[in-house]
Amino acid sequence: MEELHSEADNIENAAQCIIEAFKEMQVQEGETLRYQQLYPYLQERYPKYKDVQKEAEHHLTKEGYINPAPDGLMLTQVGADFMYGRND
Repeated sequence: MEELHSEADNIENAAQCIIEAFKEMQVQEGETLRYQQLYPYLQERYPKYKDVQKEAEHHLTKEGYINPAPDGLMLTQVGADFMYGRND
């Protein structure tokens, strides 16, 4: 039997996977991770992302880590500092 997770867990897992995509693709502050790069990454690592993707993006936006862009997600200074461990 497949283990069941709450929607909040799925949102958090999808958000973490999005952050990992930024790291793996070495996106820097102010750069955009395009959806055409992000979707295959998520599909491979977290196939349940489609159910909670928008909520995960909203969560990361509220945290100040990303901003929506027309063709993807832009990494903010706060997001870059968090991801790459730069804390002033």
